[in-house]
Amino acid sequence: MTPDTQPSPARETPSPSPHRWRSALWIGTAAVLGLVAGFLLQYAQLDRARRQVADATSALQAARLESTLSAAVIEAQRGRFEVARQHASDFYTGLQRRLLPVLDGASQGDVRTMLTERDSIITSLARNDPASAGTLTGVLVRLRETVHRAALDSSNVPGAP
Repeated sequence: MTPDTQPSPARETPSPSPHRWRSALWIGTAAVLGLVAGFLLQYAQLDRARRQVADATSALQAARLESTLSAAVIEAQRGRFEVARQHASDFYTGLQRRLLPVLDGASQGDVRTMLTERDSIITSLARNDPASAGTLTGVLVRLRETVHRAALDSSNVPGAP
């Protein structure tokens, strides 16, 4: 064979048919759509997980406040008014900074009512008033009712879908 009669490599490879191009385009489109669908599913799961973490964080903050107030009640009942005053002060600070911003409606109004009693309760504890234990117990009961109602209102009840 002479160099003039040898076919060039470019002529030996057949050009792809339009059918192959369409198939490749459909496969590519399906792959991109699959990736987008997977991304959207993962994003939805991430968003749901973020909401669950936010709900759990709010519930944890409410539980911590409740335990701080419970400690204040116990200390006041035992006659340890200074320790009770410190716990009550921590409770009211947390109530104002952490719980009040995440509540809405009637629950927020209840918390504001509790906050108006802060100074009188702290003062009665500073004066070693035995009646302050009963007052703190009343605040504890209202706190529990408020937190429970807020959880029901926002459908954040543990175990709810």
